[in-house]
Amino acid sequence: MANQRYEIEIPEEAVNDLDLTDGAKLGLVVNDASLTLTPVLTENNKQELSIRRFLVPSFLATIAFAFWILWQKNPLIPLTGDSSLATAVIFFGEITGMGSFIRLHLKNIRQEKDLIKKKTDTRLAPTLFFSIALIQAFAMIAFFWAIGYLFQAAIFDRLTATILFFVFVSIVNYLMVYTVTLISTPFMMVLLIITIVCGVLVAMVTNSRLLWWQHNFSFLGTAKAHFSWTFNATLIIAGILWGTLIDYLFVPIQKRYKQHHRLTILRVFLTFDALCLLAIGALPNNPGLLHIAHDTAANLLIVGTGGPMLLIYWLLPNANREFKLFSLGTALSMVVTAFLFYGIRYLSLTAFEIIILGLGISWLLLLMQNIHMLYETKSQSYQVTLKSIE
Repeated sequence: MANQRYEIEIPEEAVNDLDLTDGAKLGLVVNDASLTLTPVLTENNKQELSIRRFLVPSFLATIAFAFWILWQKNPLIPLTGDSSLATAVIFFGEITGMGSFIRLHLKNIRQEKDLIKKKTDTRLAPTLFFSIALIQAFAMIAFFWAIGYLFQAAIFDRLTATILFFVFVSIVNYLMVYTVTLISTPFMMVLLIITIVCGVLVAMVTNSRLLWWQHNFSFLGTAKAHFSWTFNATLIIAGILWGTLIDYLFVPIQKRYKQHHRLTILRVFLTFDALCLLAIGALPNNPGLLHIAHDTAANLLIVGTGGPMLLIYWLLPNANREFKLFSLGTALSMVVTAFLFYGIRYLSLTAFEIIILGLGISWLLLLMQNIHMLYETKSQSYQVTLKSIE
């Protein structure tokens, strides 16, 4: 029995799906009463975070920063401001961070063996790069804005400023390199949620003394609000990221289901919603034509979201019954909310906007999750036979 050997015959479909070749090594994991076989990654396709991937650009950026502060001829470098440590980190961090992100993502695309996925990733790369670049810039600006509040009027000598610059820009480059390994539909959804929640909360907190809720929710993005750019930028980035997420999910799905017209209609609805969300941020609710354009975009977003809610039984017939009922319930809730505001004036404009926006975005995120589960997640089961060989 000690010399007894066994072999497992793997079905051809599984071999093709995993792109296995003769002599490929498989890892065997035994856990309790289960047995799992997984392909062993080679050095070419491992997603390793090599130190040099983020330290080399960080060193180069630090050298450029050192020359810059010498050229400034100022022995003291402020933490924030026009010619400050924060400005340098944002500028050089954006260049080196996005440079590393783009280079590694394109490298991963070139190494992709699935031709359909390779073409899809290439098609979506420009939109993805633009979205990530905006999010990185917004995150760094928001971070140093908060740091500026904590350490007001902080200044450093040249050596201290250079060391701090290296630390900050290294963190930025590490996060950008690490982000390359996370790119997926679920990650994009999480990123969208974080962007919306953090951006809106920052806008609320910074305008709490202005009692913004006595005006309307869109007041956070008007000229009268403090740091209105945070609110508007959040909606603009969310709209762009939403459009990217739609592409990231629907392009491979529609390649697989070319004659699925219902998915095409659903994609049109979702793309329209993304454009409306972007327009709400790009058109602040200031008096005049901007107010009319802002309200029009907001109302169109409600219509564009309510439409697929009511048509969900036809657009996604394979969705589970719970989500279909939730969609109709959400649509009914939006109608009731509209009646409470327009009909009997029970709700304030702020409450109406927050409730409608919360219901709409929550449903849209759940919709994307359900689409991903229906069309993207593949789990195939095969029956194999263990054979004894002499």
